[in-house]
Amino acid sequence: MRRFLRSLVAMAALGVLIFSLYQVYGIMKESRANNKLNEQLIDEAVVMVTPDPGSESEITEEPIKMQEQAPIEVDFSRLWSENEDIIGWLYCEDTPINLPIVQAEDNDRYLRRLIDGSWNMAGTLFADYRNSSEFSDWNTVVYGHNMKNDSMFGTLPNYKSQEYYDVHPIMWLLTPTGDYKIELVAGYVTPTTSDVYSFGQSEEAVFSTVQQIMEKSTFTTDAELTQEDRFLTLSTCSYEYNNARYVLIGRLIPLV
Repeated sequence: MRRFLRSLVAMAALGVLIFSLYQVYGIMKESRANNKLNEQLIDEAVVMVTPDPGSESEITEEPIKMQEQAPIEVDFSRLWSENEDIIGWLYCEDTPINLPIVQAEDNDRYLRRLIDGSWNMAGTLFADYRNSSEFSDWNTVVYGHNMKNDSMFGTLPNYKSQEYYDVHPIMWLLTPTGDYKIELVAGYVTPTTSDVYSFGQSEEAVFSTVQQIMEKSTFTTDAELTQEDRFLTLSTCSYEYNNARYVLIGRLIPLV
């Protein structure tokens, strides 16, 4: 009888091991599919911008202030041939964040889908369906999964460290109608009921929310914000408590 029980326990343990390995294989397979599709998009639609050294070498009586531009260029016509829901591209130098942003009629469509429509746990970065697709609201919320392999928004919680912020203080948002420098101003852990997820607030409520954001931040900046500023909030899961999120908030500065 004891031998039978030991055999039964061993078989159960083996079954658990096989199931766990199957799950790990599935996750790795989906991660590879996600990375492959993103790399394909980068190869076909994203170009690194090389500054023109000639313009800097010209001798003039007065120094010329160079117009700031994003370090990449994006071919949205090519992206739209893949998926017309793409509304922007998010880039952070020397990080895995080099990704398209989509927007659907709800917040479920791309939660577990890639831009080609295939099922994938990593999902796609997506803007809240209640936001303007042109990033014209006072605050546009973009969601992404906190992946263990640092893909998608897996690196956002790194901003809990001042040292990480100091190395990566800016991001870039490229859209079909214009590009933006994102000056990161705050990051903090918050519940899904936070005011940062509220839409249609008055100007006074917005400014109050912004002030609270700065006070909660896990890193410090010398940014001075105004009521005219527009923001981009990047949101991902955090695990301090149930329904916790880490949000990284940046001021949108148009590049003209």
